[in-house]
Amino acid sequence: MGKWYHTFITGLKEDVHLRMCDSFLINRTVLAVKAFFMGENKSEIITTHGIYYSVLTPLELLNKACINYSSTWQGRTDVATVLLDYSKKPPFIIEPNKIGVFPTKSSKSPDCVFIFNHHISVHEVAKGQSVITFMAGISVTVKVSKNTILKQYQRLHTLMSVSNLRHQEKELYDRENGFDDRIVW
Repeated sequence: MGKWYHTFITGLKEDVHLRMCDSFLINRTVLAVKAFFMGENKSEIITTHGIYYSVLTPLELLNKACINYSSTWQGRTDVATVLLDYSKKPPFIIEPNKIGVFPTKSSKSPDCVFIFNHHISVHEVAKGQSVITFMAGISVTVKVSKNTILKQYQRLHTLMSVSNLRHQEKELYDRENGFDDRIVW
């Protein structure tokens, strides 16, 4: 069982054994995932409930989360690249129509922060440094410009809209052609 540490945003710290698989923490409550190196920990998962640490790297966490929904991180980013012709820093969808993510930098960069599909406001605090604030009042500082964040945010929501439309079109096609999986025999 992987060892987890949970730190409440108020600063209270305690050891917690939460899950056998770190990737199950990647859900709709996640706001951001970033690299974090302290002890055995390699990533920080910022959620609406607090901050969690994992021994997996951000890409390992995200890949396992994608696998929970029958794909891989590489597969999801390849789809975004093909659908929207985004070859650099493509956003990707973990859970279709629900959980989407965009990288602030190249996913190979230790400064990359993965931002999830939540409402945000962005303030540039210095050249190449911005603060992203989520509706829950939680903020994350990233080493990229406000314009980069807004462009990535737009790309993510375009990808999610296109994906949702394609899913709806497939459902309509299936129903019109007798492939309605909602029919119970």
